[in-house]
Amino acid sequence: MQVNVSQSKVRANHASGYRPESIPTVIRDSQLMKRGGFDVFEGLVDAGMRREMLSEAVALLPHATRCEVTVSDGEEQRGGTPRRRFINAQGGPLQQAFNTSAAVLDFLRGLTNRGLTFTGEIGTYSYYMDPGDYLDIHRDILTCDVAVITCLHDRATDGGDNGRLCLYPERLSEPLSQIRATPEHGAVSVRVEVGQTIVLYGGIVPHALMPVAEGQARIVSVLCYRAM
Repeated sequence: MQVNVSQSKVRANHASGYRPESIPTVIRDSQLMKRGGFDVFEGLVDAGMRREMLSEAVALLPHATRCEVTVSDGEEQRGGTPRRRFINAQGGPLQQAFNTSAAVLDFLRGLTNRGLTFTGEIGTYSYYMDPGDYLDIHRDILTCDVAVITCLHDRATDGGDNGRLCLYPERLSEPLSQIRATPEHGAVSVRVEVGQTIVLYGGIVPHALMPVAEGQARIVSVLCYRAM
C-alpha cells in the first residue's frame, strides 16, 4: 500500500503546552507524535475504495441519527458531550473490513506503536449537511486514542475555513474549557480533502470541526483505535 504524506502542519517541539511526563513513552516517541500528534495522508483509501465507502455511507443515511448538543457537559479532559450538530450513522461491512485490514493496521502501527489495536467498536459515518453543522473543541473518548478520519465527499463552496478541522497541538495539557475560552490561540486549521485521511491522537490533541457553509455537504468515515 503506497501512502503519501500530504501535509504536516507542526512538529512536537513547537508544542509549548506539551508535558512529556503526562503521555506514555511509547506514544511520546512515536512517529505520529513527532509530527505534532497528527498528519494527513494520501492513498490510505484509494479512489475505488472511497467511492464504495461513499456509496455505503449514502445508503446508511436514512438510518442515521441527528446529533445536537447545545450546551457542553463540562468535561475537561476527554470524552463527554461537547456541543455539536451533525448526523451520525453506524458504519457498514465495507468500512468494517477496511477498519480491520492487515494493511491498514500495519500502517497505523508504524505511525503509533506496535500495540495499536482495533477497539472492537464499529466505525461511524458523519454527515455535515446543513449550514452551521459542527463539532466543538474536544478530545475523543477513552476507546479512541487514535482517530482515523477519511473525507469521502465535500462540496466546499470556497477556500475558507468552513468544514476544516481545527487542532490545538500546542495546548495538549490544558483543560478544554480554557481552550474553548481562547479558541484562536494555537489553532491549526487543516482541510482534509476528498480522498485524504487524517490520523490523529484524538484522545490527546484537542480538536474541532468548524461549521460548514451554506451549500456545503461533507461526509467522513471515522474509525477509532486504542494506542496501548
